[in-house]
Amino acid sequence: MKTAAASALVLSLFALAACSGGASPSQTVLPQAQTWSRAKTGGLTELFNLDYSDGAITVFSIENGKAKVTKTFKPGQGNPQGLASDAAGHIYTTLTESGSQPCAACVQVFTDTGTLLSQLDAPALKSAQNPPSLTDVSVDAHNNVYVSDYGQQAVYFFKHGKTTKHGPTIVVQNSTNAASVLATPNGTNVIVSGGCGFASVRPFTRVSRGKYSEGSCFGIGTIALIGGAVDNKEEVLTPVDGAFGLVSVSSPSGGTTFSVPDPKGSIGGIALNGDGSIAYVADAHKEYVYAFAEPSGGWISGKPKLLATYKGFKNLDIIAVPQ
Repeated sequence: MKTAAASALVLSLFALAACSGGASPSQTVLPQAQTWSRAKTGGLTELFNLDYSDGAITVFSIENGKAKVTKTFKPGQGNPQGLASDAAGHIYTTLTESGSQPCAACVQVFTDTGTLLSQLDAPALKSAQNPPSLTDVSVDAHNNVYVSDYGQQAVYFFKHGKTTKHGPTIVVQNSTNAASVLATPNGTNVIVSGGCGFASVRPFTRVSRGKYSEGSCFGIGTIALIGGAVDNKEEVLTPVDGAFGLVSVSSPSGGTTFSVPDPKGSIGGIALNGDGSIAYVADAHKEYVYAFAEPSGGWISGKPKLLATYKGFKNLDIIAVPQ
């Protein structure tokens, strides 16, 4: 569980706080069907970890189920926020630096050897009352780079990971507590924590070029989306704050939970593979990463099957995998 949120004991995942302007829909625990999608063995060969305790990003290579550290580095002044990866195995994180070195607020993109590839500086948005302060990052299959800007209370994205004279595309602005973001792999939907109250999020659906439609809030198992993952069906996987070894699956249409094998598991991060068929769950208690197969009816339809257990990690917290 993320340390900052551990005091927020969630006695019941589905009795969550109301959204602004209306109650969030209740989450129904769905039947635990015992069928799974196509058989896969996981096949995880590389994983990235952001340790919030010291700001270090660690690259692990994985062979025969065992992880080995290949690189550790600290972006900026050692205070990165959020972690994401793309299909090429590039690593994305956000920085907000008081001394403006290497930036005032930006996204930095690294290779898996820790080499800085590019930097996307946060814009100053019109009507924003405060300067940028970036808190989370997500990347879709088109390499659009989404950020949550808590300072300017906005979520926006850099198209194909580039800055242009027109600036990034704004998904939402003036969203209270816009602290974290997840984009579905296809980029059609963007999930934002902000404007919905405690442990709830709001989906935004792309309706035309540069325009998004606001959806209804729904509850998740943790305070914010950092450390979570989402598929193209808007099924959001997060840890459950205050509960050992429990993963929440939430969506606009309902939700459920599933457990990792470790009864004292401390779940910090969850990552999905490119098509959303495998979930990788990081357990800081045993320093394991578990691979689960998506049930045939989707993540909220039943209990997922454990495919593999990867060992040999250290300081597991927020994770990402190549997509």
